[in-house]
Amino acid sequence: MKKGLIILLVLVALAGAAAWYFVSYRMDSVIQSQIESAATQSFGSRVTVGAVKTDIQGGSLSISQVTVANPPGFNNKNAFTLNNIKAVVDYKTFDIKRVVIDNPEIIIEEMGGKTNFDKMLAEINESSSEPKSADGDSSEAKTEPTIVIHHFRMNESRAAFESKSMDKYTDLKVDAIELNDVRGTPSEVADIIAREVISEITKEAGIELLKAKASDKISEFFGKDKD
Repeated sequence: MKKGLIILLVLVALAGAAAWYFVSYRMDSVIQSQIESAATQSFGSRVTVGAVKTDIQGGSLSISQVTVANPPGFNNKNAFTLNNIKAVVDYKTFDIKRVVIDNPEIIIEEMGGKTNFDKMLAEINESSSEPKSADGDSSEAKTEPTIVIHHFRMNESRAAFESKSMDKYTDLKVDAIELNDVRGTPSEVADIIAREVISEITKEAGIELLKAKASDKISEFFGKDKD
């Protein structure tokens, strides 16, 4: 009798472990797929996610190797890579208390007076201004849950700046980006965050372009003066 009870307990424990593994693995896959889909739609460029790891008991989520592809026509494959995303999540309610992105790898490319981030921002603005169809988008929105990110932060970082036309290669500072109480479907939340991140990087890139153009004008002026 005792032996049978022990075997039963072992089987229950194994079944519980298998169920936990299945739920965790399944959740990781679902979250990874949702992030790729929503972010690709928001950024207008292909977004891939390397790995998602959920800790249901600890209430944490980590995401690594998120790459955002460059728009067509630019030299580098990716505009930026996010290697370290950490979140604090209540898995019972899917309440996202905090999301922090640390050390993003950003590459700003200038081509023909415009940067890759200019094009990405234009794509975001264009897609958000398009009218929603009565059937497709509305029915899709109904199936998406509403989520809240109470605090989002992308820490201060450095970005590589490449301009072949002005022969300028440098790096620049990108200020920290913070948002509070971002609410909506995963697609809507991705749109809000994408717009803020791209806008900040575009602003810094624009300042760098103005500095480079001013430097060229000064060089031209003094060059002519010597002649």
